[in-house]
Amino acid sequence: MSRVVTPPLAQSANAPSPSVSQEKIAQRAYEKWLKRGQPQGTEMMDWLEAESELRSEISRGKVASKY
Repeated sequence: MSRVVTPPLAQSANAPSPSVSQEKIAQRAYEKWLKRGQPQGTEMMDWLEAESELRSEISRGKVASKY
């Protein structure tokens, strides 16, 4: 079953964020969802957490080999 939701990316005008592909965010969000036991109704929370984690990793210069 495919469960990829692609909400629009929110950009802050004051602080430019590192670019993260929607594909990478979707994959991380899906992994988070699986780890949580596949609960219903958490797609936005999973997406936002995944996006935040990946942007933070990029900002710190951390290169994740899986992504």
